[in-house]
Amino acid sequence: MTPQAFFAAAAAFHVFVVIVGALFAWRWSRPARAALEARSWTFRLALETLGLAVAVYAVSLMAPFAANLDHPRRLHVGEISGRLMGQALFVEGLILALLLARASQRARRNPRAMILATAALGLAALYVESYRLGPFRLELSQHSLSLVSASDTRRLRILHVTDIQTPAIGAHEERALRLGLSARPDLIVMTGDYVQDALGRATEERAAHDLRQLLSRLELDAPLGVFATEGDVGPACREVFAGTVVRCLTDESVVVRVPGGPSVKLTGLSRWRGRERNPALLRALLAAGPPADRQIVLSHSPDFVDALLQPVDLALAGHTHGGQFVLPFFGPLVTASRLPRRFASGLNDHRGTPLHVSRGVGMERGFAPPVRFFCAPEVCVLDARL
Repeated sequence: MTPQAFFAAAAAFHVFVVIVGALFAWRWSRPARAALEARSWTFRLALETLGLAVAVYAVSLMAPFAANLDHPRRLHVGEISGRLMGQALFVEGLILALLLARASQRARRNPRAMILATAALGLAALYVESYRLGPFRLELSQHSLSLVSASDTRRLRILHVTDIQTPAIGAHEERALRLGLSARPDLIVMTGDYVQDALGRATEERAAHDLRQLLSRLELDAPLGVFATEGDVGPACREVFAGTVVRCLTDESVVVRVPGGPSVKLTGLSRWRGRERNPALLRALLAAGPPADRQIVLSHSPDFVDALLQPVDLALAGHTHGGQFVLPFFGPLVTASRLPRRFASGLNDHRGTPLHVSRGVGMERGFAPPVRFFCAPEVCVLDARL
């Protein structure tokens, strides 16, 4: 879908929402409705609000089809529906809550009016946190792990950067890379999704060019090198990092040696191998190439760990964005991974393999809702004892 078609779909959707929202507000602002006894008012309002939500959701699914009939295979229906529903909730929904609060106040139902006004305030606060603050509350996350039990070991400091995933390189991306470099890593790894591709080839090419310029300006490098894997969106890894010090590993391995310490084999998985379900194929890939004392596997998706027949020393991945929208005491609503929710971010043990999944620098953009809630973006430093 083109941006123009998206705006047409959004316009049609909001025309519908405004019309049905106005009718809903008019119906519930009539004195007889506003003055209903509390139990009856609550039940009938909840029932009709549910019906309104279902109708709005149905239109959010149909609008992309109506605006993009000439390219039915590129509709991004789920992403666009989520974005449109978010817009409806935080714009028309907020206005509707305020109108109902005003109607209740005129009917001298002040407790009811206070509840509705508080709901409107809560929606406004959720919008500010999810859209305006959360996506830019960048963190430097640090983890320590030991890959051996011996006391005489060497430290390997790894900077893990993933999911920059932006249509335009700017201050946020520069701050993330500067923050990571300030940790003085020995090794830098990037695990996919560097620029967003949903807004057209020209946009992604410009973003990739600006990313290369940023890497050059920051002199991004590390003593043991900078390595990257393929992601799901944007140009191929080698195209993104052409002319830079970044080496892309696509179903291939390279060995680096920690000064005074062991050799480390870095294996980068392609997009499909990162989701491998065949243990034999994965084992053959990981066994290929030169031998080394330790093995670290880089992948965009963390799902491949489910197919490991034997643990590896460390697995690094991104893709999940930590879920982006995380509910307290529950966790992420969606992780885009077949692994359990607890593996959506952080350093965890998966059947003997230390698995680190970064929440990423960016987030879903393009036609998807650009939100983060209780899921701050991050760059990660891992201090591994080898």
